[in-house]
Amino acid sequence: MNDRNLKPSVKDCIDNLTETCNFPELYRTYAWKRDRWQNGFPDICRLEREIGDAARAGTLSEEHLKAIARWGGLPGIERIQAPAPIRIALFEDGDVARWVRGNPENAIHVLGGQIRGFGPTYTSKILRFAAPELFGAIDTRIVRVFGAGDTAHLHLLDLTATPVDGRWAILSGQQGWPEEYGTWTAILTYAAAQLNATGQPCPHPEALINAGLRERGIWLNADVEMAFFNYASGKIQNIRRE
Repeated sequence: MNDRNLKPSVKDCIDNLTETCNFPELYRTYAWKRDRWQNGFPDICRLEREIGDAARAGTLSEEHLKAIARWGGLPGIERIQAPAPIRIALFEDGDVARWVRGNPENAIHVLGGQIRGFGPTYTSKILRFAAPELFGAIDTRIVRVFGAGDTAHLHLLDLTATPVDGRWAILSGQQGWPEEYGTWTAILTYAAAQLNATGQPCPHPEALINAGLRERGIWLNADVEMAFFNYASGKIQNIRRE
């Protein structure tokens, strides 16, 4: 899905966000466990290299999934099961394969059919670390703020997050999944293009640039997702205060 498939109302919302919010600062202040801009997002850097290399080599395994689960704090890691290797051809000639680029939900289908113990959020994290140039994770915080639920701040996605056993979850049985992952990818693609075109360079830490994972100042879709996640986290904190 490309940005031409996005509704005009969704594009207008994204335009408003990129014009009124400081996306470089949202990226710079992203924080998850050890990952801080000040120390070069070390775990993100490591996972992008490990998962990206494995995806290109066709050697994605259960151990890679467990590394992602540990990073995200997923409970029940022992329940994760996957074949060795996971069968998915994400890349062709060094680039994201056309069958994935055109319909990102296809990759969700292929991965979901092989993996046990991962729901929508963590399946999307595989793609985010494998190909950050195209993919971002779709987290419950993002769906709570940009989805169709009661706490939705901006309705960009036809998805809802549901409380399950004390945690929020994106249920895979809902009508919009996995098609709305294609919408989310298109949203990130559109926002990245807007930011890159309007002179708001992404302030990547030097470690990501030196590792060859980023070109200085250029927003990738995963970078935009990190800013969206930080924005959504702030909105949820405000809801709690109210």
